[in-house]
Amino acid sequence: MDLAEIGKRIKYERKRLGISQEKLAEMINVTSHYIYEIERGTKAMSLETLVNLSDAMNLSTDYILFGKLKNDKTILFEKLSRLSDEQRMRAEDAFNALFPYIK
Repeated sequence: MDLAEIGKRIKYERKRLGISQEKLAEMINVTSHYIYEIERGTKAMSLETLVNLSDAMNLSTDYILFGKLKNDKTILFEKLSRLSDEQRMRAEDAFNALFPYIK
């Protein structure tokens, strides 16, 4: 695992989203100095921080750690593609029943 590359991806995505280090730190309940150290690759983050970063920035942990761009949509499509036709039809029925309640 290359901490410098992980840090570069986090910094790139943070800037792409227009979020300051201070704001990101506030979003995941850490200090801005900790974000700075992660982005520089001088500090390894905890699993909890990884998950919080992933959630806050809407990035997959695969992408943060390894640069593999898999978002929730891609993961969902991969899982759906493994289902039988009957299972896909049931999943579609379930999604259609849930959509009115999703904000």
